[in-house]
Amino acid sequence: MQRTTRGMMSREVTVGGHRTRVLENVLTSSEARRLPRAGDSLGDAPLIVLLHGFGDNADTWRAVLVELGRRGRRAVAPDLPGFGEASPLNRGALLPQYDAFLTDLIAELGGSRPVVVVGNSMGGTVALRAATGRPDVAAVAALAPAGLGFHRVLHVADRTLGSLVPMLRVAYRIPYPQLAVQLAVAAYYRARIAPGVVNAWRFGAGVHGMKDIRRMGALGLVLMREVEEGALDFADMAGEVVLVWGTHDEVCDVAAAQALLDHVPSARLVMLEGAGHVPQVQQPAVVADLIAALGRTGTGKEGHV
Repeated sequence: MQRTTRGMMSREVTVGGHRTRVLENVLTSSEARRLPRAGDSLGDAPLIVLLHGFGDNADTWRAVLVELGRRGRRAVAPDLPGFGEASPLNRGALLPQYDAFLTDLIAELGGSRPVVVVGNSMGGTVALRAATGRPDVAAVAALAPAGLGFHRVLHVADRTLGSLVPMLRVAYRIPYPQLAVQLAVAAYYRARIAPGVVNAWRFGAGVHGMKDIRRMGALGLVLMREVEEGALDFADMAGEVVLVWGTHDEVCDVAAAQALLDHVPSARLVMLEGAGHVPQVQQPAVVADLIAALGRTGTGKEGHV
């Protein structure tokens, strides 16, 4: 099924055995004229693949998709397995499943040209795991990637959550109204992730009751274990790698980026003044500018925007 509204196309695809929804920007004729001179059609432009974070969905990239269209760049944002309208994950480790999904997605949608992979939070970790000089990936940008390190409060919350599992098993069975759960999740998003009613509600509306809270809690514990055990291998990284961090990020600690910068000569860090954990929501035009510039030579190890 395919739907197109206001310059945005939504369609269902099956990738590597997973059914999912993909958002894609639809360029106007004037936007299409800004495509690289190497070709005259939309398909000649390098595809940009946008990966959302844990608990989120492709809607987090809507504003960036529009901005990239204005810059003549074609981009897609899938619901990652286990979130949004995608089919569930299989049992076992999360990140290897997302690695395989990304590879299959690139093969399905990328055509014969290398793509640019961009991710936020968990999606940023998946993007960095693809920065190995592989021939189907031209460049990588990671916005506050979860694989480098969290603020201490997140580690404390993780340990607390683990100790509360017996109590939570009881709480999960309480039949809270779905709307109440969605409003609570949206309120959390506004308080800790990013301001704004529209994006908070989009995030909250993806939760369909306590069953989803329980499922995401279990997946979150798995992801934290994978991150703590080492989700990234700096020795394997190659090609252009850009880290993007908001100065007000309360989730992922930018200090952890230094280890990657020290080990990966081609990597650089860009700080976004005033942005939090989801810069694509708070500063979509700035993020789109950074993404559209990928593939050019960086000007230094660190910068501020």
